[in-house]
Amino acid sequence: MTDNLARIRDIALLLPGVTEDLHDGETRFLVEGEPFARVADGASGLHLCVADEGAAPHWTTIALSADGDWTLIEDRIARSWELVAPTELLEAGGR
Repeated sequence: MTDNLARIRDIALLLPGVTEDLHDGETRFLVEGEPFARVADGASGLHLCVADEGAAPHWTTIALSADGDWTLIEDRIARSWELVAPTELLEAGGR
């Protein structure tokens, strides 16, 4: 899990305005204080903020493994950031 968390950290912290914190046993990645990605200690899943067309944002989980599709995971992390980031950051070029 440590390697997965390191990879997630590397991806998330490249996005503008992102900070990392620990909360209730989870590593959270936040933009302007709002979480967009969470990884529980020892868990094999990445929790991401998502929104289906016309629906309010909610959380979904992506299973993590060493041989996972990291291009897809990177895209999903960036999309979650876009859902939570303020307009000013999106207009500044986001990703």
